Amino acid sequence: MASVIGYALAGDGHDSASIQNTFNTHKYQLLRSSEEIMPQELAELLGVSCPDSAFEDGSSCSIRPETISGQQNVKLSVVHIMQRSVSQHFPKPPADLDRNLQQHLLNVQETVRHELVKLAPLLDRMGLMGCLINCYHRQTFDHLNDLLQNTCSSKNCLLLMKWVVHTYQSQELLDHPDLQEMDPIKKVDFLLLTEWVTKANDKLLKNVKKEVSEFLEKILQIERRQEGDRAEAYVGLYVDTIQCIDAMPKEAQKISAELSDHVREVCFQELLTFLGRYAAEQTEILQKEAKMDKPDTTHFFKTLNTCKELKQHVQTRSEGIKTSLLQETVATLENIETFTLKLLMEIVADLAQSQLKNYFKTENKQFFCLTIAVQTCFPKLPWCQDIQKRVMDEAYKLIAHIYLKHLVQSSQSKLTKCWSPNVGQAVTADAKLLHNSISNLAPGVQQWNLLLLNITELLECKDIDGMKLMVASMQKECLTWSVDVALLPDLLRWKGLSGRQVREVLGAVPGLQPRPRSASWFSCFGCC
Repeated sequence: MASVIGYALAGDGHDSASIQNTFNTHKYQLLRSSEEIMPQELAELLGVSCPDSAFEDGSSCSIRPETISGQQNVKLSVVHIMQRSVSQHFPKPPADLDRNLQQHLLNVQETVRHELVKLAPLLDRMGLMGCLINCYHRQTFDHLNDLLQNTCSSKNCLLLMKWVVHTYQSQELLDHPDLQEMDPIKKVDFLLLTEWVTKANDKLLKNVKKEVSEFLEKILQIERRQEGDRAEAYVGLYVDTIQCIDAMPKEAQKISAELSDHVREVCFQELLTFLGRYAAEQTEILQKEAKMDKPDTTHFFKTLNTCKELKQHVQTRSEGIKTSLLQETVATLENIETFTLKLLMEIVADLAQSQLKNYFKTENKQFFCLTIAVQTCFPKLPWCQDIQKRVMDEAYKLIAHIYLKHLVQSSQSKLTKCWSPNVGQAVTADAKLLHNSISNLAPGVQQWNLLLLNITELLECKDIDGMKLMVASMQKECLTWSVDVALLPDLLRWKGLSGRQVREVLGAVPGLQPRPRSASWFSCFGCC
């Protein structure tokens, strides 16, 4: 809060909590006054009563004591009268403070300014203006302490802080043109202000934590009840969440950049707690949906889109946030994304397996059944096209790999009988249909079918040297090479090469080491 206090302060001071301390602050000025100060007359001027026995020695404020001690009592009586006047004129808080705080602060501002400007000509000449300013200053912060204690919302905490930082020392009050010659800002005890700002900061952060937590919980409750396919249902969670954690830092920014950072950090901490609950609920919901015979993937895309938008927001609004908090928040979102994408790929794998397990064993060659099943499972979603492209990109890659795996596990001679004499052309047709189907769902996806498109050329190649060149070319061109390379030995054997020829081809390709056929080539694809 150093910047808030620094911004608000125009000087230094010391704390005084009693009438005696107020008197001590101005005693030297009062004792040097060129005019005789009569408490009774001052009381009449200020429109307040003067008690008949104001002092311990029983002297009346209307009688001038002749001793030094009596003079001090008179001066003390003057301060007492001024404080009584200030208290009498100071606006009382409204019954419904939370609803009427702004108007009440305006009343305080106008009343204090009016009284200071009205009394300045006379009291300044009497040497009493500094005392009056300090009395109003002390009364104002006593009153602000009461207001702060009774304020229930972060909105009103911010309103109070904004009034203290921006209005109190402005031309609307202490720096009013009619008061500038007396320079009221230099006559007040600013330790009162620093102490109040510290209290206000603590209460504000406490209220922000409570309110943000409650609002985020309401967002989760709405999410649990959310039904239908309206666009609002797909974007509401992240839109509401971003608005929730962004609104208060923006308001705090109007007071101080450092205050805004403190508020944002509290909001981010509550966001992290919220994401923990969100992750747990999504894990349960998505796992249950993934086990359905015909899972609805829309909710998976909604989860991915929500994580993307929230991650983008926290990464672009992270100024002033502790690195550890930011990293933990981003990691939580990425973990949800990874888990959701994993479940989607399991759905894709199950779909591809169910359609392809008998595809290479039957004469009924209907590859379009798989593409129709994919289109049914993954309908076009205009509200998250970028997410759908990302998911379909991974799905396309996985389907192409599963197709290749089933292909090399089949008998080429049986395929020639079941399909057609030209197996390569049949595979090429399937590869093109797969690409067109996926591209229709997600325009611009990578072309993950290049290795399948090379099957015809692979089958037609008759010499080992040509095979070496072809495999080297596939290594450079095929996007799925890093995954499909594990199936390369089996693909070469499927073509009809002997074990020795397979090792010779692999040994000639940079980066490939020929290995004997073993389960290790297939271990990473056991789930397929």
